[in-house]
Amino acid sequence: MNQAAPQNMPSSAKLIQLMGTVSLVCGLLIVSTHQATLAPIRANQETIMRQTVAELLPGANKQITYGVDGSGNLTVLQGVDAPGPKLFAGYDASGKLIGVVLEGADRGYADVIRAMYSYSLEKQAIIGFKVTELKETPGLGDKIVTDPKFLANFKELDASLKNRIVTVKSGTKKNKWEIDAISGATISSRAVGRLIDKSAKEMIPIIQRNRQRIEGGN
Repeated sequence: MNQAAPQNMPSSAKLIQLMGTVSLVCGLLIVSTHQATLAPIRANQETIMRQTVAELLPGANKQITYGVDGSGNLTVLQGVDAPGPKLFAGYDASGKLIGVVLEGADRGYADVIRAMYSYSLEKQAIIGFKVTELKETPGLGDKIVTDPKFLANFKELDASLKNRIVTVKSGTKKNKWEIDAISGATISSRAVGRLIDKSAKEMIPIIQRNRQRIEGGN
């Protein structure tokens, strides 16, 4: 004989309704939390980005962020979170252009390495470099962040585009467009060479084509 279900047990319809209500409330909480934290996150990202640009372009009192469209045309951006390629121009107190900061990324040993580097239009050279995202092996690949000899590669790295920017074996650098690798961190060092070469070939011709506008800061 079948036993009758307890009278206080909720029906399936009520359980489904309750689960739906809970899911709706959770969804609303997630959306509201996301909206509440979005503005502070963006503000923090912009602060970090502008600090990095200032670090890569010492003496820059003013910064302008340009967005780059598919045709290579520039648009002045109010923030740094816009999609697509960007370049960051830095100017001294008199309004003179010091240089432009660009972004690049390439696969390292463990994951994608992301970095920013500064480019001097007058010297046609890269004059600064900083890793912004890294998951390489501690004590090996992460030396690209701190190794003084490696970072010295970017004091005046030839970016005239007459030659490819390449990473060479540690101690064998002979030309201004070559990056002297770190012994024991060759894969990470080569990733830096590739990311700069790829970014430079794409962005520097756009900078040169828009040089007058960038120098005028408009």
